[in-house]
Amino acid sequence: MLSKSRSKIVYSDGITIRKYSPQDEQVLRTLCCDTAYFGEPCEAFFTDRQLLADLVMKYYTDYEPEHLWIAEYIGEIVGYISACFDEARCKSIMLFKIILPSIIPALIRGKIWDRKTYKMIVYIVKSILLKETKLINLNYKEFPVHFHQNVKKEFRGRGIGNKLLVVLLEEVDRQKLPGIKFRALRYEPWFPFFEKHGFKKYDCKRVKSWEAWFKKVPLYFMVYGKSFYDSQSTKQEVKAK
Repeated sequence: MLSKSRSKIVYSDGITIRKYSPQDEQVLRTLCCDTAYFGEPCEAFFTDRQLLADLVMKYYTDYEPEHLWIAEYIGEIVGYISACFDEARCKSIMLFKIILPSIIPALIRGKIWDRKTYKMIVYIVKSILLKETKLINLNYKEFPVHFHQNVKKEFRGRGIGNKLLVVLLEEVDRQKLPGIKFRALRYEPWFPFFEKHGFKKYDCKRVKSWEAWFKKVPLYFMVYGKSFYDSQSTKQEVKAK
């Protein structure tokens, strides 16, 4: 590490981790869509990039940019990590200020009226009816923070995800929040990278209906959480409900 401040960290390998600025928005929206399908472009399952970017990124860029960090390599944005520190607020904003206002423009654009969108709806409904995606809901009072992370394909395996995650975990700890969580869809029923950072897997289910949808076998949907409670100094247990 060459230098570190609250807003920027510069590493000797050329990577810089810094706070988000509004000029980054379109690059992040593009990166989000370019990696939405298991690290590949979203067009494999969904063709309306604008709607997808709104649903995935708009909350973080427009309503909680203070918890959005950027990874750069020689001035090029190569990754990001975005976090929500207030789940109740996020849910309200997502429903009334993002999802509902995004639907009508999406219908007008017409890109969602295609076979891929129809298949997506069918398989999502099927997974819900079969309870394949119903996971333990980690108590938001114990795990108030959730996050989303992405790194460009050609820059994976270079420790960028690790650098981004460390910055987020330090901020959660600095604000003395009790815990952090995330959900993921993977080929394996575990996520070793996050386990190395102290995350615990709370639930995991195989989603066979999505295997038929994505043409990938097997697929596992899981939820991980990390508690910041000191088990030696508190008797309070991290609860899941």
